[in-house]
Amino acid sequence: MFRRNDKTPPQATPPSIPAWDKSSTGPANNTSAPSGTPNVPASPPAFSAPAFSAAARGTPVNPVKEASPYDVVLEAVKDELKTGRQLAPSAYDNPTDDDYAIVMEVARRQIQAYNVSAPTRGLPLLVDGAESEVAAETESTAKRLTEDVLGWGPISPFMEDPMVEEIFINGHDHIYVQRAGKFAEKVSSTFRSEYALRMFINNKLDYGSGGRGVTVRTPWRDHRLRDGSRVHVIMDPLVSNLGYGGIAITIRRFRSVARSLNDMVKLGSVTTQAANFLRAAVKAQLNIAISGGTGTGKTTFMQVLTSEIDLKDRVITVEDTPELALQHLPNWVALVTRERAEGVEAVTMADNVRHCLRMRPKRILLGEARGPEMIAILEAMNTGHDGCMFTVHADDAYRTLQRIETLYLKGGMGNVPLLAIRREIAQALQLIVNIGVFRMPDGREVRRAKEINFVTGGVEGELITHEPIFQWVNERGKEEWTGRLEYTHACPMKVVRRLEERVRDFNWQRDIEEAG
Repeated sequence: MFRRNDKTPPQATPPSIPAWDKSSTGPANNTSAPSGTPNVPASPPAFSAPAFSAAARGTPVNPVKEASPYDVVLEAVKDELKTGRQLAPSAYDNPTDDDYAIVMEVARRQIQAYNVSAPTRGLPLLVDGAESEVAAETESTAKRLTEDVLGWGPISPFMEDPMVEEIFINGHDHIYVQRAGKFAEKVSSTFRSEYALRMFINNKLDYGSGGRGVTVRTPWRDHRLRDGSRVHVIMDPLVSNLGYGGIAITIRRFRSVARSLNDMVKLGSVTTQAANFLRAAVKAQLNIAISGGTGTGKTTFMQVLTSEIDLKDRVITVEDTPELALQHLPNWVALVTRERAEGVEAVTMADNVRHCLRMRPKRILLGEARGPEMIAILEAMNTGHDGCMFTVHADDAYRTLQRIETLYLKGGMGNVPLLAIRREIAQALQLIVNIGVFRMPDGREVRRAKEINFVTGGVEGELITHEPIFQWVNERGKEEWTGRLEYTHACPMKVVRRLEERVRDFNWQRDIEEAG
């Protein structure tokens, strides 16, 4: 549309004046054309739209939004902390009072430095107002900066709320919070922008326990916080509906609502009889599969069962995303997987199960089984490693055994006859504990053990035989949540003998039959 005389070089906007400033000068704002340059038309009138002004000057449009004063100071605070190495990496995930004090001091200094230099650069002040208000405003802004660096920024109140189970962040301005037994609800808190959200979560991932930030090349990450909470981050281009650079974050909080079987009894998750049985089963080193749907509390249930493990036992846990926290066991080693990356090979759960077999474990605890690791853990159980536990997705005992069989086949050993696989499962596993979630009339969700089955060790036709010792029973025609876990009066002598021989002071008649 506009042409320039090739002999007249374009003039650049002076660097001291921001591109978005209406007072920007240049050829586009010069209303008089020099003589002898007929190919240069009179400049159009100045418009406030920067895109039009840039087009008129013949310069490319910069699509990046100008950083706010707060963002500028926040990046300055991060840079000073990083270059000065004033904080340990662990401070970003588990800060102390001293760490907060260090960041507060850096934030105050950077706020003052910015406010001093802003007028000479034509930039707005970060802290403005009457002299009596500046000190209070500086302190408030420094606290906000500190929370963005060390804390959880806009979601801090929810990370501190013990009733919050899940936090869903769908882009910078859509945050949902789910409290215990409730539906997820949208909250008013937001991040400043997608860029601010990405910088915020990458700061957590970069400095957390072994985590790395999300990038275009690696647009997803799993991470574990020091309190056991899990963080999953996935971003554009793997997310298509949140716009350019959109990020979806899911934080599953670790809520230690129960630490022992006695706590489970108080919560109504198991009965006294079932608790007595499970306590003895763990001490007698029975191999246990814990099954249930997503969010039923399988890992929490396994964590509770570990409270009955002898403190002298050497325990090895194998997980994809670390969730089990067994600090109460002095001889505990946690193995985790590793993703494949440039120059390094992947380490799978199956690999780690094989590694732990060389570590002389007394017990092996496997996180959620989803693949070939099922073959490895079954082989371990069948070669003298008692007291193993693992979790698996299934809705009842029958489907649990089907799921284990399917995972075995997915492991790639398709040349093994199904009968041989079923016999191996039947001989390796002794107990199946299935957990369910019931929705109450008031909308609350409660978790209950639905059945505890004993695997007899035999195969009849196409079925691995199992027998319910405890089973969920409710009256016909009534809602399922109205039922309860009841003892079936089954008395499998194989189990009874093992429990009474290996567990001191355990008596089936007293602790199971009469306890109800």
